[in-house]
Amino acid sequence: MEALCATHLRTLPHPLPTDPLTRCNLSSLNDLLTDPDHLIHLANTKLHVFPFSAVDTCWRRLYTDASIAKAVLAIQAHLRGGEEEAREPGTAWLDGVVRTLDMALIMTGAPLREGMVEGLFSQLEDFVRDEAPRAKRRKLENVFPVTGARCPEIAFAIGREEMSLSSFERHLEKALPVVITGAIEHWPARHERPWGDASYLLDRTLGGRRLVPVELGRSYTDDGWGQTIITFREFMDTYLLDSSHDKIGYLAQHDLFAQIPALRHDISVPDFCYTDPPPPRAGTPLATKSTPRLEEPLLNAWFGPAGTISPLHTDPYHNILCQVVGQKYIRLYSPSQTKNLCPRAVEDGIDMSNTSRVPVELVEMQLEDDPEGEFGLFRDAPYVETILREGECLYIPVGWWHYVRSLTVSFSVSFWWN
Repeated sequence: MEALCATHLRTLPHPLPTDPLTRCNLSSLNDLLTDPDHLIHLANTKLHVFPFSAVDTCWRRLYTDASIAKAVLAIQAHLRGGEEEAREPGTAWLDGVVRTLDMALIMTGAPLREGMVEGLFSQLEDFVRDEAPRAKRRKLENVFPVTGARCPEIAFAIGREEMSLSSFERHLEKALPVVITGAIEHWPARHERPWGDASYLLDRTLGGRRLVPVELGRSYTDDGWGQTIITFREFMDTYLLDSSHDKIGYLAQHDLFAQIPALRHDISVPDFCYTDPPPPRAGTPLATKSTPRLEEPLLNAWFGPAGTISPLHTDPYHNILCQVVGQKYIRLYSPSQTKNLCPRAVEDGIDMSNTSRVPVELVEMQLEDDPEGEFGLFRDAPYVETILREGECLYIPVGWWHYVRSLTVSFSVSFWWN
């Protein structure tokens, strides 16, 4: 650890001439080692002046390198603090180091420094494992609560089958959803490194110290919905392991696997995502829109308690949704039904046309037949539905509208491709 820290501190003040960091026009990058907090503040100010896509990469680079320098200096201070200093996980120095590095990943993506940050986290995991007496490690129940939300009856079931790659390629031409069985049973996340084991997830997140962005509320279309960044431990304790309240927090559509590669090693991209699927069908809303071609599938994590909802919406890519832990109810509508699904418009400068105005949960859960009587066309729109169970995958063709409700604590991974 000491040698790694020394190497980073020698490297950081001397970027290559082609490094975007040089465009910050700082008088000296030695401030990285003497006053990293000032540089983090400076870069953070620039990051919030413009939309993220318009921010010069140099400020993301500065935020990243200053954060790495701050973290490394804190590690060095601890290592040189002597044997009398407490070395247990949970001490302030370790919490601070993890927070600093994770904020760099979440705020900037750590451009040009992903490997450096990953290496530091790997060393910290080894350090904590070696230094912390096993007897003092936090003990948890190994499983999440099994009680959950009401399970609906399925009237218009999506087909279920075990598929080879060739049979899936033939199915693509139909442009219909299908539940695929048996495709992810080989994932370590299902068995030898189970994501259904709360203790395992805490171990992979430095005792739960890693930071994650969490959506607060049942759905992003609800009043009062918000976002926060908290530790993985706080997320689990508050929203997954404590069933004495109805608070909902959702780790939704987050690239958790780029942030925490240790979890990425527990899964693999399904072969189905390397097929060449058809484009959106003529006459459907996405047929006239240009969607960038993906070089590799886009992975996102969806982790939360029973009751989380993804409102009825559509995506610009084909999707394989893999259910690792728990169950979800999913309802889908064909792109041909778009006009009947009451798409939103531009709201507060944001194009929301991929999201329906219909609160499907009120209809699906039979709380209201047609809230306020404004969705008459929606009532007659045909749909298909399923309960996606552990170990199953759902293929969602491009442009298909889908509504998702977690029935239990649920951990899913989506793979977008085109």
